[in-house]
Amino acid sequence: GNGKAIRALFGDDEYSAPRTVLECTGVESSICTAAFTARRGGMVMVIGVGREIMNNLPFMHLSLAEIKLEFINRYRDTWPAGIACLSSGILDLKSLISHTFPLEQAVDALTLASDYRNGSIKVQIVDEVDSEVF
Repeated sequence: GNGKAIRALFGDDEYSAPRTVLECTGVESSICTAAFTARRGGMVMVIGVGREIMNNLPFMHLSLAEIKLEFINRYRDTWPAGIACLSSGILDLKSLISHTFPLEQAVDALTLASDYRNGSIKVQIVDEVDSEVF
């Protein structure tokens, strides 16, 4: 399924698969895909969970491959502190953007981001109208 297609981007060797997979939808099927995408001994970080009960998680795969499953939840009233850190310059998120592509080169951006050897941290695709904002 999707996990195999994603892993094909990183190579056939299980240790070339991502060490850490960030799952940001909270959707059960996406969490399952993330579990099969992570390398042996890796970690799946579920950022926000959409349902209280999920019955189809590949528990044995996670267990036998020794993949850690961790959760990050949003916390009430943390936005003001985060916004203050950004507006005061304590946090510089622009330095995390390693590459910027115009919308017309979106395929090139995805190709670059799919190969860890390129050293990309955050590949950003911007529309020409919005490019002055960044």
